[in-house]
Amino acid sequence: MDSILISFLPLFLLILIAWAISHFIKRFANRYPPAGSNEGRFAGVGGWLLLLILGFMFLGPIMNASRINYDFTSVESQYPNLKSIADWSTYKSATWWTFLPFCCLSIYAGVSLVKGRDGSVVKRAIILLWIIGPVASLVMGIFIPLLVFGKIQLDPKFLGSLIASIIAAAIWTTYLSKSMRVRATYGNN
Repeated sequence: MDSILISFLPLFLLILIAWAISHFIKRFANRYPPAGSNEGRFAGVGGWLLLLILGFMFLGPIMNASRINYDFTSVESQYPNLKSIADWSTYKSATWWTFLPFCCLSIYAGVSLVKGRDGSVVKRAIILLWIIGPVASLVMGIFIPLLVFGKIQLDPKFLGSLIASIIAAAIWTTYLSKSMRVRATYGNN
């Protein structure tokens, strides 16, 4: 029984940290007055908008960094000789250095939604959704391997993650375009 509780401890801590961060973001973001004329219960950062901002600023970068690290670690555990190949080291470095600007753009989109109160912030967030989602997948899954190894080998995992990033970007774009909360917080676009 104790081992089950201990195995759920990291998940519980992650949920607690995410709750604390979201509470801080909501309190900080709602210091800025909404731009829309409808300043009722939908105005301000909260609900799905808060989840999107949390994803931009924390969950997305942390989950993507964890996934990249896991992918490299699992491949190296399957093929230990890869560590001694120069192209593999170059590929890993290029992947991490390419991930960094996408991570910064994601955080920038979240901070913009927290502090901004006009329609340009929403338009910027929509553009950045597509850049840090599908464009980042294409760059890191096709262009980096092509530049480093001179060829690409598409696997179903890459295609699935590309399709998932397109679907996620489309859903969040629809939300930012149609939401009453977004309209009340940032004004009509």
